[in-house]
Amino acid sequence: MKKRGIFSLVLVLVVLYPTFATSPFIDFGSAYELTVFDEAFADAETNSASTVTIISREQIDSFNAQTTSELVGKAIGTSFSSYGGLGAAQSVQIRGASASKTLVYVDGMPLTSAFDGVFDLSSIPVALIERIEIVKSGAGNLGKTNAIGGIVHIITNKTADTAYPFTLAFENGSFLPLAYGTGNDRNWSSLVDSQKIDFTTRGQLDEVSIVNTIGSSRAQNGYTYGSGSERDIRDNADMYKVYDSLTISGDIGRRTEVNSTTFVSFQQVGVPGSLVYGLTPNDHQEDLFLSTTNSVVLKSLSPNLDSLAARANYSYGRLYYHDALYGDSEHDRHKGTVMLEQVWNLGETFALSTGLESSIDYLDSTDVGQHTRITPSAYANGSIYLTGKRLSLHPTVSVSYLSDTNVFSPNASLGTIFAIDGQHELKATVAYAENAPSFSQLYWPYMSNPDLDTEKGVNVDIGYAYSNGKVRYEGILFGRNMYNAIVNDSSWTPRNIAESLYIGTEQSIALQVNQAYGISASYQYNKSFDLSDGKSIAENVEVGNIRKHTAKASLSYGQGFVKAILDGEYLGGSSDSDPIFLCNITVNFLIREDVKLYASIDNLFDTSYAFNEGYPMPGMKLRIGGNWDFR
Repeated sequence: MKKRGIFSLVLVLVVLYPTFATSPFIDFGSAYELTVFDEAFADAETNSASTVTIISREQIDSFNAQTTSELVGKAIGTSFSSYGGLGAAQSVQIRGASASKTLVYVDGMPLTSAFDGVFDLSSIPVALIERIEIVKSGAGNLGKTNAIGGIVHIITNKTADTAYPFTLAFENGSFLPLAYGTGNDRNWSSLVDSQKIDFTTRGQLDEVSIVNTIGSSRAQNGYTYGSGSERDIRDNADMYKVYDSLTISGDIGRRTEVNSTTFVSFQQVGVPGSLVYGLTPNDHQEDLFLSTTNSVVLKSLSPNLDSLAARANYSYGRLYYHDALYGDSEHDRHKGTVMLEQVWNLGETFALSTGLESSIDYLDSTDVGQHTRITPSAYANGSIYLTGKRLSLHPTVSVSYLSDTNVFSPNASLGTIFAIDGQHELKATVAYAENAPSFSQLYWPYMSNPDLDTEKGVNVDIGYAYSNGKVRYEGILFGRNMYNAIVNDSSWTPRNIAESLYIGTEQSIALQVNQAYGISASYQYNKSFDLSDGKSIAENVEVGNIRKHTAKASLSYGQGFVKAILDGEYLGGSSDSDPIFLCNITVNFLIREDVKLYASIDNLFDTSYAFNEGYPMPGMKLRIGGNWDFR
């Protein structure tokens, strides 16, 4: 649709590999690319002026990342937090905002639960993902709502390539068996510390594609870490996981499109405990997660109505925690969402989408109790094209009602794009968002506050993008003000007492040196001001645990049947954390058209670090794996 082709320049973090006609890796594509989209992306407007990073399936395959959080963390301005190795809870922060202020969507439907307001991205295996859209400001491609911290939108794989209907993927991960303890023992089983296997089948029934992926993974997580003058080994950190995904997608007739995606995962994880607050060698937890999304899209219903979509999602999460000291706990989370969305045809200079959505969150918890939140909402997003479509405006507005707190919650954003020419673009966004307190904050025994109010925030972005086919650059100035924010007071009771201001910039550049080499670099400066308790900007009190400086870079090589990428990141120190430098390398080998092998080294320099105090992260790890497509 021409009205959606206003030079929507989307920045993707990392240069993977050059694509050229003679390369057998041409399907890998290239990242860090400023792309002009001519049609809608992810069922909504792409040219919303929001700052959006897109990580494609080709890039996911090339990086060979172990978890979804690792992929999201590749983007400048985003970081992920973990409590250890594979299986540990992982969450994402965007531009310094806590994970509870970041919304997670899958196939256009919200999955963030009202239980604690944080979605564990480890619930979604990498093998199920087609692409990831990271929205740092405004409503982004979804067009439904804003978030104080941003949005992570995961789109699952729906395409059935029947040329190779079967794919077998495998991986083995190894830690070097370093000496530990007083006896200088070596844990030789570390050489087979983790394994992963996925089996995907694809089929076509008329115009309908069917894709099913079943997989499993295990990890001993038996890596060593420094404990005083010696090394110790991480015990009771093992993980076992199985998962399955079924997608049915296609057209029925000329005007009806159907999509159905269901995935379920179960994992059992040992809980090693904190080195600071005490180890828990006998504790473990079980996580079950299920989600099903089904949609029907009716197209070209009338001259003024392009499409009418009805979507429904149900997700269920069960967390069982065995605590040998304080007793077991169990939390059952149910979330259902129904949505009706219309895309209107208002001519070449206007675009409009409207929708009605209603969600219900139900929690049955041994600690929090039984609680229900019903959230009906209405939203609209549009585009107005001026001056020959070189200038465009992109407003969005939504309003929700929360039944348990009896409040209305508005969200709104306004973006503008000015295409100077085919190489230069200016854009700006201002957005207002609210975030309701979670059930845990409202009702957790001895550590809750039922009188909490909604958190509020304003985000502002101003950006410039340039691309000439060889050099790609984007610069963003951003600001964020969060107020009425919820933090724990000295007695660990949550209160609406926090206010903070963030001012910063993101600078990213990519250079395709020649057909074989590519270089990318990005930098974020994020200056924070803690304005709680009446503090002023002049007092210059920074928010704890906010890294002021972050830098990420990569060097890629692709020639013949070999492609390699070396990437590193520097996470600057904060008032609560030390600076970290991490480096990874992965090499892909195309043995045949249908066989790919790879070798990856994570944490190349064996850096000792922790995202959360007392939970050491893994050291250097070697992973060897591959994919085999067959008939």
